[in-house]
Amino acid sequence: MKTYGKSRSTAASPERVWSIWRDPDNWNKWNTGIRECAMDGPLANGATAWMVTNRGTKHRVTFANVDAGRGFQLSMSGPPLTTFTFTCDVEPDGKGSRISQSITFSGPLSSLFGAMLGKQLAEHFVPVLDGLAREAEKAG
Repeated sequence: MKTYGKSRSTAASPERVWSIWRDPDNWNKWNTGIRECAMDGPLANGATAWMVTNRGTKHRVTFANVDAGRGFQLSMSGPPLTTFTFTCDVEPDGKGSRISQSITFSGPLSSLFGAMLGKQLAEHFVPVLDGLAREAEKAG
């Protein structure tokens, strides 16, 4: 399995970043790739949500490895016989935070689709992380 990702620094504290990232129902306010997201409960291991992308594609996602204040993973079906797992992390960085997002491909065709889509999908994390940083810096 190969992982593809991006990260950046923000002046916002890890606590401020986490307060925004832990609320998937409001991701569409700062993530231009998401039209809407509806959680079936609070963000916790095993929690699920429906997410609609800006292209109108609806995905069922499942959360795992939720570490309050630090990060989480969410998984969803990808191309045939492939699962996407997104890892989202925040950590202290000087007076602010370092925020990171990555994608790992798993399943029988993960090598094929990872090679085809990995770098391209990781590039989409740049505006996502920029949006998160802007939102966190507004009140932080």
